[in-house]
Amino acid sequence: KILSSGRDFVNDDLDATDDHGHGTHVAGIAAAESNNNEGIAGVAWNCKILPIKIVDEEGYGDYYSMIEGITYAADNGADVINLSVGGEFTAQTLEEALKYAYDKDIVIIAAVGNEGGAVLFPAAYDDYCLAVAATDYDDIRVDWSNFGPEVDVAAPGERIISLVPTWYPFTIWGDFELPPYGYGFGTSLAAPHVSGFAALIKSIKPWLTAAEIMNIIRYSADDTNNEDYPGKDEFIGYGRINMEKALVPIKITTHK
Repeated sequence: KILSSGRDFVNDDLDATDDHGHGTHVAGIAAAESNNNEGIAGVAWNCKILPIKIVDEEGYGDYYSMIEGITYAADNGADVINLSVGGEFTAQTLEEALKYAYDKDIVIIAAVGNEGGAVLFPAAYDDYCLAVAATDYDDIRVDWSNFGPEVDVAAPGERIISLVPTWYPFTIWGDFELPPYGYGFGTSLAAPHVSGFAALIKSIKPWLTAAEIMNIIRYSADDTNNEDYPGKDEFIGYGRINMEKALVPIKITTHK
């Protein structure tokens, strides 16, 4: 469900309509509705999306819009913030915005980037963000996924099917024949798998802190890179996320 209280920090208005397509694809992975005999199911299909627009119709944005968006989400009831965006440069004001949200016990999930190089910001602010890399069908890091000591976990990021706006040129996303759906790739699409995961944990145990939820996600991951790099590594962090491993013990404890 999309909340009506979103904001557009590109055009500075209350209409957060996606005129690029990236945000719709990301949101569908995290929280597309389920049990409606239609399309796909998001990871946290019963959770609500607060739409905040920080990139323009070409997919470009700036740190100012990101900072405003993070602050708005923190002040308007968000439990999880997904940041499928990134830049190469550090900025104290961006780090301060992340700290502001984190101090409100909001889980911040950020994509590491797709250049095969260093982790981008804000994911590189690892005191406040869970940095997400991308894996392929074999649960191995995709070679374009950025890497470094900041990486916490990985999630599927190759040929991911999700929602696209009805006006979108679907051939750009792949060959899926039933619009409004399309394929995409990138750590931007890995991140919302983890954001949905965080939302599920929060919905089961709403009293958990952001740090506790982030640690559940880290320590329940499968080390699919174990043969080459046992333990936490700079490519997939603690490993590819495993929701079942994390959620089943939580649900059993809750029911008791």
